[in-house]
Amino acid sequence: MSHKFNQYRQLLNSSLDHAVDYLESLPERPIDKQSSSESLRKAIGGTLPMAGTSPEHVIQQLVTDVEEGLIGSGGPRYFGYAIGGSFPVALAADWLVSAWDQNVPYYVSSPATSIVEETAAEWMLDLLNLPKTAGVGFTSGAQEAIYTALITARNSLLKKAGWDVAANGLYGAPRIHVVMSDQIHSTIKRALSMIGIGLNDIKTIPTDHNLRIIPDTLPAILAECDGPTLVCAQAGCIDSGAFDPFDEIASCAEAHPNAWLHVDGAIGLWSAASDTQKHLLKGIEKADSWDTDGHKWFNMPYDSGMVIVKDACLLAKAMGGNNMGDYLTDAIAKPDRNAINFGISASRRARGVPVYATIKSLGKEGIQAHLDNCCTLAKRMADKLRNVDGITILNDVVSNRFSAQFGKGDDAFRDQLTARIVHQLQQDGFCYPSTSGYKGLKTMLFSVLSCHTTAQDIDASAEKIIEIYHMELEKVQEECTQSDATPCS
Repeated sequence: MSHKFNQYRQLLNSSLDHAVDYLESLPERPIDKQSSSESLRKAIGGTLPMAGTSPEHVIQQLVTDVEEGLIGSGGPRYFGYAIGGSFPVALAADWLVSAWDQNVPYYVSSPATSIVEETAAEWMLDLLNLPKTAGVGFTSGAQEAIYTALITARNSLLKKAGWDVAANGLYGAPRIHVVMSDQIHSTIKRALSMIGIGLNDIKTIPTDHNLRIIPDTLPAILAECDGPTLVCAQAGCIDSGAFDPFDEIASCAEAHPNAWLHVDGAIGLWSAASDTQKHLLKGIEKADSWDTDGHKWFNMPYDSGMVIVKDACLLAKAMGGNNMGDYLTDAIAKPDRNAINFGISASRRARGVPVYATIKSLGKEGIQAHLDNCCTLAKRMADKLRNVDGITILNDVVSNRFSAQFGKGDDAFRDQLTARIVHQLQQDGFCYPSTSGYKGLKTMLFSVLSCHTTAQDIDASAEKIIEIYHMELEKVQEECTQSDATPCS
């Protein structure tokens, strides 16, 4: 027989060299090189190749062509959105996942990685102090995790109301009420639209100045919900890092005759792994389901979401149970973990392997040290900025993120100045925050999620932010003297 397995070594060694060169450049390279889509298309695009090209040349050309369009989001001074770096051990384990090329939804197709994921799931429940009865599925990200959890919630709520979704579909089903924060992340609404629950069915709960649900308003809102009701709360609000009052919310949900409580913990659920932060999540174990994302604060490579449902049987039933093709009957019947019972994918890579490797490498103490360090660094940055005249930190910094505004004067002036400052910081490329909104205000969102960020990175980034603040403020003031159209302080 003629096999080609001897072709891998040279190509993988070439990829290793390029990958390590890129990773080692992250502390110094501009985070965004501001390449245009036109220039990237010119380098990368073109007509369909008719003849082949040597694999070695393709890898070299790929590295060269994409270089200018890569965002250094894995670096130590990337503070935008909610994107973490990667622990080295997680990346190394993820490379093995690609090489092993296993299909993990069925135990029979990959016994070893099935048990790795089973173990990683058990360790996660211990780490996050969640019920041992819960089912854990490894998803593409928080969006898929939310989608999976809300499918389970929908089916369970309707079953309790006397309607079997699997048998009858949704035509004629009782209407499900939805109760959520006015600051809930858009992924929740997106998932609702996907599973046939209309946005018009949402009742919003007001939030305080830290974007935390005001629990006193919840009983009256739930009293208006006379049928199956989905309640959604947040562990780690995107704009403030705030945690909703889970104890009070859970008590209200438990008092309702047919309610399901889901907690979106895409970022903040990891705080449960820290002895110094877990008080922020008091009562979270009373929820019915949770989602989180490993590529954010837990520093997994993409893609690494997790869905967790308190009653594993409800999750398995919502995912189809044993409703599989005849050719899979033996696979499903095996008395071992079949990951297809914990998620929507019938084919996928072994996403739980990097999670297993990282938990085993760092241990609970190492994971807690990473989580606590990120919070310490976020507070360090907030303290440096709030001491500058004209910079306002909008929320109490309880976790790893905060929102800030720049300038004095009316909302329009501060919104414009803030947007200019963040844009200039991104153009500059030394550090990278992002813009967001905080109860209608344009803000700078600053997140510390990377295991590579140091106090020195924070201090240097603070100097850059303050420098650009003063520079842009001066420019705006000059423009104000020349044009009545520019909002002025």
